[in-house]
Amino acid sequence: MPAIHAMEEPPPESTSDDELVIEGTGAAPGVVLGTAYRYEAAAPTARRDAIAPDAVDAELERLANAVQRAEQGLEADRVWAPDALVPDADAIFEAQALMLGDEDVLEAIRQRIRDANEPAGAAVQAVLSAHRERLEDSEDAHLRTGADDLLAFERRLLRALRRGAAAAHIDGHSVVVAQDLTASDLLRLRRHNLLGGVTARGGPTSHTAIVAQALGVPLLVGAGEALAAVSAGDRVVVDGDEGRLIARPDPSTEEEYRKRAADAPSPTAERERAPEGPLRTTDGHAVTLRANVGLEAELDPLRPAPPDGIGLLRTELFLRADGDPRSVDEERQVEAYRQAIEAAGEGGATIRLLDVGGDDRRSQGAAEAHEGHPVLGRRGLRVLLDRPDELLRPQLRALLRANREGPLRILLPMVTDGAEVRRVRRILDEESTRLTENGVPHDANVPLGAMVEVPAMALQAPAFTELVDFFSIGTNDLTQYVLAVDRANEQLAARHDALHPAVLGLILRVVEAGRMSGCPVEVCGEIAGDVQAVPVLLGLGVDTLSVAPPSLPAVRRIVRATGYDAAKDLARDVLQADDAQAVRRRARAWVDTHLSSSDTASSTTNSSTTNTPDR
Repeated sequence: MPAIHAMEEPPPESTSDDELVIEGTGAAPGVVLGTAYRYEAAAPTARRDAIAPDAVDAELERLANAVQRAEQGLEADRVWAPDALVPDADAIFEAQALMLGDEDVLEAIRQRIRDANEPAGAAVQAVLSAHRERLEDSEDAHLRTGADDLLAFERRLLRALRRGAAAAHIDGHSVVVAQDLTASDLLRLRRHNLLGGVTARGGPTSHTAIVAQALGVPLLVGAGEALAAVSAGDRVVVDGDEGRLIARPDPSTEEEYRKRAADAPSPTAERERAPEGPLRTTDGHAVTLRANVGLEAELDPLRPAPPDGIGLLRTELFLRADGDPRSVDEERQVEAYRQAIEAAGEGGATIRLLDVGGDDRRSQGAAEAHEGHPVLGRRGLRVLLDRPDELLRPQLRALLRANREGPLRILLPMVTDGAEVRRVRRILDEESTRLTENGVPHDANVPLGAMVEVPAMALQAPAFTELVDFFSIGTNDLTQYVLAVDRANEQLAARHDALHPAVLGLILRVVEAGRMSGCPVEVCGEIAGDVQAVPVLLGLGVDTLSVAPPSLPAVRRIVRATGYDAAKDLARDVLQADDAQAVRRRARAWVDTHLSSSDTASSTTNSSTTNTPDR
């Protein structure tokens, strides 16, 4: 049955005169209702000014490093592929892998750098564009598909040269409208809340279509009119069954598709989110896998079969459009937390207090917004304790009230010293007493945990075990502070890597402190969903991972292919490495070996099962 996804309540209705039907070709079945997101899928523009002769060697080294990063990204995409795509994943990405190892292609690029003093990006575009144009002009459909592979390879390599993230961060329930999308684009965007896709180019038999079908993402191709007719933010319906896009649908049209959505749940989505029993390594070590949630709309995919609860609910994303935390109504918070608890199931929900400030101006006044070094300034718990009556107390009251509905934990952001934790506990007790005096039902028995984001806290982890009930390691910020790399600086993106041995050493320190005291430790940063990092984290003793919902299938697959004792050997090995790149090389080789072995064993088991007569 085709996938049909419902949406949250729509923005103000448009009139029937605004409705526009655009014909295309359905490349992946299903129907979605969402908001248009214009995605510029084209590869980054490379600078073309000539480089100095004495800079040629450095540019060649830059190219070599980019090839290595592109290989790592390609492997991540392959492992991220859902189970439904695994049989075809190697074939889909093999073309790019072969190109990355094609010495003739790479030497042609190097030759332009050496002979014409071209920057690496310009050389990549010059060499690959010429090849791609020849393929695109071919009458052979197979060769035209090869042009798509070449385009994906060019984009991957150029993005690797930029050292920037390749995936756009799109809003929840978005329908991407683009000139074209590669299979890799689709896999990356799927991790960032992609609901459906519309492209001007492409065909129903392309690699992109194959991936879209496996992901259960409705896809419409050949809808060139959409580029001119659809604006970002427009309400749209993508009908992959009938091959049409409806821009700005009138109320009756939208209601018709909503009824279809209610009658036809997505079996593909059900498969992807199914926990498939307790999660264990190959040698039986239990691992807890939770979900990170940033928007209320992200709760729906967790039902009715959630992972082991919600490991991180980012409450700052519940702010109203005006962005002022003071506008977050207490009653609205209570209801949002109740929904989270219901979606989290028996595993419960971990609610992080408002984490605003720093590079987020939503909580700051005019004077505060001009801090010289915002990420080192007033943010997280510092802001909450500076403004307890406006921000902290209302949120704690809402959490105490919601705690009656099911398991709930409170998580403190940006903790630096024990005095901060003690002060929050005191305010929590005061608010519980006030609720009791006012006859407001609540449950004061709520675990209090701390984010490990500041190196000072990681170094003092043994002392903090007496103050908190659990630790949650936020590797994004911890890496930023340990390596002195601004995580928002795109030029330093390659240096911000949580697999740096210094960061791993602090994670190990926190894990050991937790083990000695019986204080649970989990990792909720992006690294928890990194397929190369998962076995390293397991080897360090991390038993609980919290990841974005789209990451759940890939992480489950990695855990089930990992031996706990072997992971400990890997962790001991990489802790001796000099830098993050060395760690990634070793981790990647380890994952390649173990995942391939696991897939082979699984394939053999499935084959044996299929050929065994019923008894």
